[in-house]
Amino acid sequence: MSGVNLKWISVNPTLKEGVQLLNSLSAKKFHLLLNHIITEEQFTDEELAKLKDSLKLTEEQVELLVQSIVHILKQSNRILIKPTDLQKQLCESLEFDEEKAEDFVKVWSKQVNDNVDFENRKCLEDISWEMNIQGADQIDNRQYEPLARLQFRVSKGDTGESSKEKLTFELNKEELIHLYNTLESIQLKVDSLKK
Repeated sequence: MSGVNLKWISVNPTLKEGVQLLNSLSAKKFHLLLNHIITEEQFTDEELAKLKDSLKLTEEQVELLVQSIVHILKQSNRILIKPTDLQKQLCESLEFDEEKAEDFVKVWSKQVNDNVDFENRKCLEDISWEMNIQGADQIDNRQYEPLARLQFRVSKGDTGESSKEKLTFELNKEELIHLYNTLESIQLKVDSLKK
């Protein structure tokens, strides 16, 4: 069985085996397990033993089940996708049961909405920059240090002037290189998603 690759997750035989295990759970047990993973994330040894007995699975199967759910949650939290599209991909590519996919997407949607404040997100309107050189100082024997000053003009998305603000950052050479490398990584990721 060859691995299928979605843009946000690599589907391999081990992950599919984990999905088969979660499909074997009752809807109630799956929902409880999913909520526990979202709220607690870590299981104690005692909880894992209870889970093993309750689900009548081996220790390895319980570990695979939990790791699969955690992995799918983490990967799905890194993307922007419509809940209906996520549910469709869970069913078609990962072979989730329809009911499990629906429950997963409900829990995922609530988590995304709780963690991301869509109401207050800002839009980038403009970027300006200038280069400043901090002069040498004989008192502490410092040399000239070039500083880049970046100013981001952002708005709440509406056109009202009162909703605009300016964010200013002053970066030295190392910080500027770090910002550049981060933006380059983001661009590469965006480019790979377009393919």
